[in-house]
Amino acid sequence: MNAGAGKRTSLAVALALIGGLEIAAAAGAASEWLAVCGKCISPTIFAKSGVGTANARAEARITRAEVEDWCANWQPGDGNCVPQQLKSSDLDKVYRASADCPGGRITPIDGKTYQLAGKWDNSDIGGGRSKWRDGSGRIVGRDNASGGLAISQQWEILCPNTAGRGATASPATPPAGGRTAKSAATAGKRLPAADYAVGQVVLARYGRDWVRARITGIRHSNGPAGPQVSYDVSLDNGQRGIVPASMLRAK
Repeated sequence: MNAGAGKRTSLAVALALIGGLEIAAAAGAASEWLAVCGKCISPTIFAKSGVGTANARAEARITRAEVEDWCANWQPGDGNCVPQQLKSSDLDKVYRASADCPGGRITPIDGKTYQLAGKWDNSDIGGGRSKWRDGSGRIVGRDNASGGLAISQQWEILCPNTAGRGATASPATPPAGGRTAKSAATAGKRLPAADYAVGQVVLARYGRDWVRARITGIRHSNGPAGPQVSYDVSLDNGQRGIVPASMLRAK
C-alpha cells in the first residue's frame, strides 16, 4: 500500500487529498509518513513534536527502503524501477510540515499556509476529511492534481485530535451543466468499473499482513495503461491511504 520500508505500511497517501495528501507516505509497521500525492513515494517521518498544539511539527525523508517498497507496489517485476526512482528522488531532502491545531492553520510540505474550511461532503472522494482554503481564499480541490487530501493527511498527522472537527463544510458548488466534475486525466474516457464500494469492509495489505479496513472513497486516474481505479481506505489500526485493487481482498 503506501510506499515505505518493508516493515511499514505500504499504503500509497498523499492524501490525498488525497488527501493527500495523501497520503501518507520506517522503522516499524506503525511508522507514519507525509503524503505527497496519490501515487508518489511518501517520505517517512523521523521527527515529530508538539502534536495537537499551536506548534505541531513533523519532518520526513525518503530512503531507499521507501523507493524499494514503492516499486514493489506500483511496478512489480520492473528491475529498472529502483535505480530509476533513486536517481530521480532526492534522498537528502527533508520534508517539513507544521500546524497551528487550535487555530486551524497548516503549512504542509509545499511551504504554503492554508486555513481550515470545514469538511468535505460525501459526494466524492475524501468525504468527512478536512477541507482547506489557500492564501487567495480559494478552496483546494480534493482531486489528485490539486492535492487537497494530501494536506488533509498531513493535518491528521499533526493534529489527530482535531482532524475530524472544524467549521461546517459549505455545500459543493455544482459544476456547469449540473454534472459531477471529473479529473481532466479521465475526462472523455470510459472509466473502469470499481471492484469495491464506498463503505464496504475489506482486508487491506499492510506490510506482510492483511488488516480489516473500510473503503472511504473511490478515485479514477490516468495510469500508464490508461484509466485506473484506486481506493481511499481507513484501516482498523488507525492508518489511512490510497491503494489499488490488487492490495485489497473482499472480506
